[in-house]
Amino acid sequence: MSFRSLLSRLLPRKPAPTAGTWERPRALDRGRVGRPQIAMDDQGNALAAWHHRSADHEGVYICRYHADQRSWDVVPRRLDSARTQAQAPEIAMNCRSELAVVWHEQEGDQVRVCARHMLGSQETWVPYPMTLQAAPGEVHSLHTAMDLQGNIHVVWCHGTPGAYRVYTSGYRADDGGWDPQPIPLGDPSSEPMFPQLAVNDAGQGLVAWDAGGNRIVACHYDPGGRCWSDRPTRVAEGRSIYLRMAVDARGNAIVLWVEEGDAGIRTLQASHLDARRIEWTRAPRLSSGRAILWPQVGMDARGGAHLVWRQEAAGLMKLYAKRFAEGRWDEQRTLLVEDAGHSQAHALAVNPEGHAVVLWLQRQAAQAMVCVRRFDGRAWSARPLLLGTPSRKDIQNPGAVLAPGGHVAVIWRQGDPQDGFILSAMGQA
Repeated sequence: MSFRSLLSRLLPRKPAPTAGTWERPRALDRGRVGRPQIAMDDQGNALAAWHHRSADHEGVYICRYHADQRSWDVVPRRLDSARTQAQAPEIAMNCRSELAVVWHEQEGDQVRVCARHMLGSQETWVPYPMTLQAAPGEVHSLHTAMDLQGNIHVVWCHGTPGAYRVYTSGYRADDGGWDPQPIPLGDPSSEPMFPQLAVNDAGQGLVAWDAGGNRIVACHYDPGGRCWSDRPTRVAEGRSIYLRMAVDARGNAIVLWVEEGDAGIRTLQASHLDARRIEWTRAPRLSSGRAILWPQVGMDARGGAHLVWRQEAAGLMKLYAKRFAEGRWDEQRTLLVEDAGHSQAHALAVNPEGHAVVLWLQRQAAQAMVCVRRFDGRAWSARPLLLGTPSRKDIQNPGAVLAPGGHVAVIWRQGDPQDGFILSAMGQA
């Protein structure tokens, strides 16, 4: 038994926050810090990861939130694995508190895709990081996900100018091994591609990307056969300048993208996969305008989904939402903030029950405020909740996660590039 586990048994537990309450934001780190990531299990335990660089060292740092004590680790922990030029980490975590951290490192013309994981115990990491790929070139769009059994998937684009390809690598928990070589998906491309990855608890996986030639495609992972589809399926005709996706517990999926049209007009598009019929259906156009930014989608366990994006309206950037239920998108969009300021830098999280949380930066005059709003299964809350106090400092890279039962964690970076803070707030939605 660890010292922390012993203390948690001997010391009285702090009362859990009541519904709709939040703890004060906590600063986890300060300095030249990169984009943070956060994940949470079903009991409200959370893990945050980010990259930190100083004059004498750099690396991937993690900090764990312990729900039974309602406290973060006193200091973040450096993983002795990230070397020179390590890039921002991506993390995956399942409801059993098993987790993985992946990142890539660039040294000269050589790039490495690396992973390190912790399975079966909250205190034990595998001894050394695993190098998934090492080759000349560059890496784009690195993502990771984990299923309920602890199987890990990683996807990225690697290549050199004029020759790029999508790759994946996986860890199988039952035999404790990674794929011996990265697996290529689809055809090569002369331009970088930006694949997105989603995996459900049952182990079904999906990777989607713009393959060029007016084609958005996807590959499926079959957990029974332990293999990816040998050729991509066509999701829709189109060319994306931004693409996101989600998959539910039954294998239904939504791929969302933005297309650049004539005269600078952008359109927000979506395609839905029916897992029973294995058929993609393109939805009617969801929105159009000169500025559609950062659309994000999340699915519940019953095939429903929430979509959030920013769009210009009367000279201001506004935050909007739409819901997908019973096979149809809402006809009308929901305006999530109605004041006279600009909405910026948002993040969406959806849990299996269909509840949702949106975190965003609201800027009015010289003040910047971090706001959150929740969907309780029927409607969005009447007004946003302000987290912390207004600040004049820039806020970037928000992230949010909403667990079953309503545990919620949000994280963001605040400050300038040379002196930033990693802040997080925990709540019960």
